Amino acid sequence: MRLRHIEIFHAVYVTGSVSGAARALNVSQPTVSKVLRHAESQLGFELFHREKGRISPTEKGELLFEQTLPVFEQINELRKYASMLSSTRIGQLRLAMTPAFSLEVVPKVLTEFAKLHPDVSIEVETLHAFQISKAILSNSVDLGLVYEAVETPGLKVEPMGKTRFVCVSSESIIFSNTTISITDLQDQPLIELNSKSPLGQMLKNKLYEAWGKRPESQFLAETYHLAKRLAAQGAGVAIIDNITAQSGQTDGLNVFEIDDLPNIRIDLVSRNNEPLSGYKADFSRLLRKAISKF
Repeated sequence: MRLRHIEIFHAVYVTGSVSGAARALNVSQPTVSKVLRHAESQLGFELFHREKGRISPTEKGELLFEQTLPVFEQINELRKYASMLSSTRIGQLRLAMTPAFSLEVVPKVLTEFAKLHPDVSIEVETLHAFQISKAILSNSVDLGLVYEAVETPGLKVEPMGKTRFVCVSSESIIFSNTTISITDLQDQPLIELNSKSPLGQMLKNKLYEAWGKRPESQFLAETYHLAKRLAAQGAGVAIIDNITAQSGQTDGLNVFEIDDLPNIRIDLVSRNNEPLSGYKADFSRLLRKAISKF
């Protein structure tokens, strides 16, 4: 397939229509249809089913999309890089983080960083921890900010600091002390963290050790922030990181320290063949300073 074929195919697949692809690419519908037909002719099979004005991917189209997606992403990265070269900016910082850091810590750090380095373009996104490692290895991002990074070949892990687990609840749930134990939570309705995350898995194991049984939770939250908001609404209690607990909206929320859970390490992840220097070192320094407050 030619690059133009991939671009058209991707646009039709993502938008679900020829007209949507045409709008996304700012070309005419006949152009999209012509290029798509040409791609199918070269491939020797149909990429989409066409019926009564509707279009849907064939089985081979589904399989091909999975293979062309990395290529399309690399093309986008190349365009971004070319655009950067054509601008007056002399550097680029591409950062991925787990959602906990997007509420307050990283926005503050990046705002300060941008003032120090107005000639550096900044690209930032939130991903799950396992996605961040893949993104760094594939050169889609430069740095990743995660909790408890897993040692991975090709990646360097630099501890930035630590935070701790806390229990959050609505103001209607009160414990006798501001510091509690996880055994105090055994009879409380628990909003559990998804075990896809390192902290979620760690908590599941710790609760099992303390309670002698697996938690039976009605709520299973994918992000710490969602668990926090559910707790504030009275859905139960949640064990989350202190950065999420103290970031963003805290109205209607009680926060209790937990004395028998380990601290949580905060790691900055990068490619091990690219030492942090220049403006990336400045970003690391500002980040470490901001995290120290938690």
